[in-house]
Amino acid sequence: MSDPWLATIMARDVHRVTGVWTVRQEHDTLREIRRLLSRPGFVFARIATHEVGTSHRLEECGLRLVDTALTLEAQPLPSVKTVGGRVRFAVSADEATVLDIARHSFRYSRFHLDPDIPRSLADEVKAQWARNFFSRQRGDYMVIAEHEGRVVGFLQAISAADQALCIDLIAVHPDHRGLGLAGEMIRFASRECERPRALRVGTQSANIPSLMLYHKLGFRVAASHHVFHSHGPL
Repeated sequence: MSDPWLATIMARDVHRVTGVWTVRQEHDTLREIRRLLSRPGFVFARIATHEVGTSHRLEECGLRLVDTALTLEAQPLPSVKTVGGRVRFAVSADEATVLDIARHSFRYSRFHLDPDIPRSLADEVKAQWARNFFSRQRGDYMVIAEHEGRVVGFLQAISAADQALCIDLIAVHPDHRGLGLAGEMIRFASRECERPRALRVGTQSANIPSLMLYHKLGFRVAASHHVFHSHGPL
């Protein structure tokens, strides 16, 4: 499956390997994967961690493990007393600052963990991901965190078909961490975004600070996936 949005940012063809195939499908599927890997471009796959056989087939084709992604879920969070005025919904004037935060706040995404992706490109992927909210291409809500009158964090969220609120992207600028702003944004979203049935978020197993925060807020692991990348010949 092609990914035109990511292809535009990376300036190359991008394809995602999807699904888990049957024995009857395996020969044709692996042949198509090898064909994609022989061409210039970028190929990635996200496979449930228990699908070990599929992971082995991908590695045999030439894809390399770059990340173990965890999906966590929680019940809507109870309201608690917070510092007044620090969290609100985004407005269009926040766009430039949000994009700057996105360019400087991520270390553990699959793009940042991949040693074959330059840091500047990994940062730009996150910035353009955040831009999608302002261009109305992705995201139903964006929550903003402020400190001393400055925008220093954001949370981008999507309402899922099962009525869960999915935290699609969340970041606090490195200079303003440790102030409780991420937790405040999550609680605000839980309280203000149309009474979700549950909260859902994805993060990386390498991102211990985020996992500690989510655990403190009551999130528990619901699924895990291995993420594979391959960079074709130049």
